[in-house]
Amino acid sequence: MAEKKTILVLDDDPSVRRMLEVLLEQDGHKVVAAGDVRSALAQCAVQLPDLMVVDLMLPIEDGEMFLREFQRRWRHREVPVVLLSASTARTDIARRLEVEATLAKPFFAEDLRELVASLTEDHESVAAS
Repeated sequence: MAEKKTILVLDDDPSVRRMLEVLLEQDGHKVVAAGDVRSALAQCAVQLPDLMVVDLMLPIEDGEMFLREFQRRWRHREVPVVLLSASTARTDIARRLEVEATLAKPFFAEDLRELVASLTEDHESVAAS
């Protein structure tokens, strides 16, 4: 069995955050959840995740700000990202930030599961080579 991956979930909506936690934990991942940018950065300082699921639209500081700050602080680490948003601008922002995947809200659980599985497998094969 593959090693358990740590996934950071950043979403300000408690119900969405909880749904993501349950879904990813069911797939055998360790989930660290945060409702705001500061909490997410603090979690990363304790343990860098293997993958991040980030909501683009957050109050005060948004997902784009979080990703820029993450890249500034941990530029030596390549952590795959799934960017969640109902905004049509998510594709342009993802391209600018070199984010691996985007998912439109609302989304199907199976679509997220497939993305996470693909990104964690791809990241494992790159790390092994």
